[in-house]
Amino acid sequence: MNRATHAAGRTMIHVVLIVVAFVSIAPVAVIVSIALKTNTELATNPLGLPQRWLFSNFAEAWVEAGIGRYILNSIIVVLPTLVIVVVVASLAGYAFALLRFPGRDILFAVFLIGLTLPAVSIVIALSFIQQSMGLFNTLPGLILAEAALCIPLAVFLMRAAFRDLPGELREAVLVDGGTEVTSLVRVMFPLARPAVSAVTVLTFLTVWNDYLLPLVLINTESLRTIPLGLAFLKTAFTADVVLIAASTTLAAIPSIVIYALLQRQFISGITQGSIK
Repeated sequence: MNRATHAAGRTMIHVVLIVVAFVSIAPVAVIVSIALKTNTELATNPLGLPQRWLFSNFAEAWVEAGIGRYILNSIIVVLPTLVIVVVVASLAGYAFALLRFPGRDILFAVFLIGLTLPAVSIVIALSFIQQSMGLFNTLPGLILAEAALCIPLAVFLMRAAFRDLPGELREAVLVDGGTEVTSLVRVMFPLARPAVSAVTVLTFLTVWNDYLLPLVLINTESLRTIPLGLAFLKTAFTADVVLIAASTTLAAIPSIVIYALLQRQFISGITQGSIK
């Protein structure tokens, strides 16, 4: 009876997972299928497979719709943001986890207030601050704003990762004459790679897909990032659904590639500390 119940439970779980996977993948498959059709074929066969796969639609989206410019802007914003977030989160996480200094826990609690503040509540004030500093409507200003919003969660994850590592490793480095920097760079940081991967993936997806900050902080068309560019693209090419689908497909590729490459370490980093 127990075996039968166990087998039935596993079968039910598999069925649910298959249904969830289908619901998740189906919209993506439809968009990719539309991106490979003509507008005429889309009108007559909206959900079926394309009769002839037109990869030239992606080249048209890259050039005519200007999606290439938006992707480049997003890359320019994402890469420096990743560097800033990983470096700051690693340093702060190491300090909060392993160093002893007055007010450490209080400072950490205050620091995590950033996790409770939605971006929409501070973005207007942020725009005025950037105007006064000459950073408004610039990619460096957008980079700093994105990094500031991503750092609290990154610090939280890195602190948890460093706390789960054996403290004896750090002590051994210090006993051998090393410094805290040596301990962090050569010992603790390499061992915390799963958490670093988790921070990298979360930061990349957050910045790459962010619409609110670019909408408020960027006014120039040539500086638009992917989400903002796609929003205006829908207005400019309302009748050309195929072009919009091709642009959306191109915009999603980097996120899919990053997650596919780092998914195992990402899951390990997110769950690190849950079982010890």
